[in-house]
Amino acid sequence: MDDFEQGTRLVTIHAQLYADGESTGWHHHARGQILTASQGLMVATTERGAWYVPRGHALWIPPGLDHDIGMRGAVAMRSAYVEPAAAAVLPTHCKVIITSVLLAAAIEALAGELADYDEKGRGGHLAALIVDEMTRADDAELALPMPRDARLVRLCNAIVTKGERRGLDDWAHIAGMSRRSLTRHFRAETGLSLLAWRNRAAELASLGTSS
Repeated sequence: MDDFEQGTRLVTIHAQLYADGESTGWHHHARGQILTASQGLMVATTERGAWYVPRGHALWIPPGLDHDIGMRGAVAMRSAYVEPAAAAVLPTHCKVIITSVLLAAAIEALAGELADYDEKGRGGHLAALIVDEMTRADDAELALPMPRDARLVRLCNAIVTKGERRGLDDWAHIAGMSRRSLTRHFRAETGLSLLAWRNRAAELASLGTSS
């Protein structure tokens, strides 16, 4: 990864294959990351939320943001790493977009260029196009808010990463909270009831099988 992080080009491309159930573990990048997959569903988690990235979509992750990527199904991941100065024109928060035909083609074409492509030639034009397309893209609204309470975070991670479905009394027992305290705190921290949050997670996860 050092070659991609420390490269001098505006955008560098890295491809990797993951098996169902694998995850990257918590990490961050010096560069911004545009994350795409030609197959499978990725679930990116930060302390602020969870973002679902099905085929045909891309996730923007700002530089320096700690995150974990979990795989639903076999995932063919491709990342475009954007150098920090260029990343400054993009959002300071995560954002899932519908990948335009132009953006997908530019990422695919840049992947075929040499790592030290001519910045004034085809490679440089493709890199600039990738950044420009990201600045124009609308939010696909595939995010879930995450609570801050560590007990609630554990519940949410179990739902997101394992798809666990339990009753409210079971969740309260696992969290070490009363049913009333759980429901009150969860809504206060996420703006949703636990049931609504779980249903939304299941709805987003289904994108991986319908794409």
